[in-house]
Amino acid sequence: MPQLDTVYIFFIYLWTWLILYLITQKVKTFMIMSSPKKQQQTKPNKPSPTLPWT
Repeated sequence: MPQLDTVYIFFIYLWTWLILYLITQKVKTFMIMSSPKKQQQTKPNKPSPTLPWT
């Protein structure tokens, strides 16, 4: 019964794309939630000394 094989393959195809879509949405949400964090600086940035040969 080839119709059942076709339906089975179609459902596997849809299931795969659904899972991929949900994973990408989860990753986007995770990236949005984790991006606003800023690193705290322990020391203030000092300007670099000018080099004598410039």
